[in-house]
Amino acid sequence: MSHAAYGPRGRPFTLVVCGSCGADATGRVMDALRRAVRAGPHGVMVVTGCLEQVLHCRWGRDVHAAVQPCGIDRRPSGAVVRLGPLVTEADAETVAAWLEAGMPDDGTLPDRLRAAPAPRRVAHFN
Repeated sequence: MSHAAYGPRGRPFTLVVCGSCGADATGRVMDALRRAVRAGPHGVMVVTGCLEQVLHCRWGRDVHAAVQPCGIDRRPSGAVVRLGPLVTEADAETVAAWLEAGMPDDGTLPDRLRAAPAPRRVAHFN
């Protein structure tokens, strides 16, 4: 089933947020992400330990996350998008608007909010 069947605000997703590295783990950035998840009927947010296996994050600096579209049954239905660093509440609100719009791949999520993959996940040249 395509995400069009859910409508943009209803597209299911799983948002995984690093809760151990971010300096804002209990602040305005996290609150804005929580509001985004609550705004839709099928969003889930998981706060976890460091995502260094997936993201190039640095301890004590900003908030990093990964989001993946899924079905209502929570089965993945698209590629993971790495997010971060989310430094300000405005950054989190930009991500929230993108989530609420159904995670379109139309440039509405600025490149500066897309995190780099972990160094060990990047292919190295010979």
